[in-house]
Amino acid sequence: MKMRRVGRRLPQMPLTSLSDIALLLLIFFIITTSFMAQRAIRAELPSITPDKEEASDKLIQVVVEEGCVYLDGERMMMDELAPYLAAKLADKVKPEERAVVVDAKAAVRYERFVRAVNEIKRAGGIVTVMKVED
Repeated sequence: MKMRRVGRRLPQMPLTSLSDIALLLLIFFIITTSFMAQRAIRAELPSITPDKEEASDKLIQVVVEEGCVYLDGERMMMDELAPYLAAKLADKVKPEERAVVVDAKAAVRYERFVRAVNEIKRAGGIVTVMKVED
């Protein structure tokens, strides 16, 4: 006598409930994750009118290089920038007079530029960045 084999179904995972759980976990992590907003450097730019064009020639200029900083053409280290600049700005009260133009060479790391901006703010200067188009 020949026995007939009963076909068994292979066990299967219920994929619909698995996808529902994965979707719920994804939504949960998206909602509970705190997004961190990056803070930008705030630069207060003085306005220049025709009356003030003469004053723009008297702006203090800081050039940032990799090894040093130049304050109106005078070479110094980054740590010396704030005291020298504070002495220059001591008698200036108007925001236009306290403007300091910051420029950096192309090879300078961004951290050095930001450190120079922080030193200028610490000395009481108003940071301005002039873009020179080629």
